[in-house]
Amino acid sequence: MNQKQLNDYFATKWVSDLDKYEYSGWNLINKVNDSEWILDVGCGPNPFKGKIKNLIGIDPAYDESDYKVSLEEFKTNQKFDVAFCLGSVNFGSEDKIISQISSLVNLLNPTSRIYWRCNPGVKDHPNEECEDIDFFLWSFEFHKKFSDYFEFECVDLKWDNCNRIYAEWVRII
Repeated sequence: MNQKQLNDYFATKWVSDLDKYEYSGWNLINKVNDSEWILDVGCGPNPFKGKIKNLIGIDPAYDESDYKVSLEEFKTNQKFDVAFCLGSVNFGSEDKIISQISSLVNLLNPTSRIYWRCNPGVKDHPNEECEDIDFFLWSFEFHKKFSDYFEFECVDLKWDNCNRIYAEWVRII
C-alpha cells in the first residue's frame, strides 16, 4: 500500500478511539504541562486539540489537523518539548521507521519526551483493507534499540490495551 492509499485508508476507514487505551489515550493529557509545546504526529481528527495547550497536530490524511502534512514534509523553526506518536510511526521497513524517527527528533528540544503507541504488526482493524497495510513489527526490543540509537532513555515500556505497545522515551542530556 503506497502513501496515498494509506492516507485514504485512514481518512475513510479508520476511526479514532482514545477511550480504549489505558496509557496512550486520554491519560496523556496528565503527562504534559501548559508551558510545554506538543507535536501530535498523525493526529487523525485532532482529538487533543482544545484539551492540551500549545498542541500542534500534523496528519497527511485529516483536514482537522493543524497541518495536513506527513512527518517528513512538516517544516518549522518551532522546537517541541513533547511528541505524541500514537499509531503514526507504524508503517513500512525498519529504514523508513528510522528515517521518520530522525525527522521527529530534529523537531524536538534537547530535553524532550516522546510518547508512543505502536502496533506490533497486528492486523485487527475491522475491515479487509487492513490486510494490505505494511505494519512495522514493533517490539520492546525495537523500542530499546531505537531509543538508544537516538540518545533517548526508554523509561516506560509496557503493553497497552488492544494489543498495542506503550512507550515513553526521555532524551538523555
